[in-house]
Amino acid sequence: MELTVKELLHDAFLYDLPLMAHTVYYALQQGLVHLDDPESRIPYKELDYDEITKMKDDNWLRMCTVKLFVVPLGGKRFAFYLAETPEEVRVEHRTIYGGVARRVNDVSHKMVMSIYCEVTKRSQSFWEIKREVLQFPYYVGEVGG
Repeated sequence: MELTVKELLHDAFLYDLPLMAHTVYYALQQGLVHLDDPESRIPYKELDYDEITKMKDDNWLRMCTVKLFVVPLGGKRFAFYLAETPEEVRVEHRTIYGGVARRVNDVSHKMVMSIYCEVTKRSQSFWEIKREVLQFPYYVGEVGG
């Protein structure tokens, strides 16, 4: 069964797909489709992708504001954080480790990567962890060694 435009937009938000969300939003704003239409009614070939890309870059829908950051600790060890800005990571890192985070790298493209937690005895992707966290910045943990 085909998704509706509303369901497609919901999934784009749920799975952090900002280009898809902004594309659907643009089509809705232009009156090209309605929420209850089947997704196949979206006229993708007729859309202004320069405008959609600008909307996505300006983050009109406030998506993906929480990113995945890594702080190298030395000796092949890394601390992972979920936060909106590198500055939040630096403050959290100082609180946890008592030192300065000299390098804070945005590795949000690795959000689907899974890690194993000794405490919970299960693997989870950073994306799944992000979905469970209620307050940011959030210290995910240390990996490597």
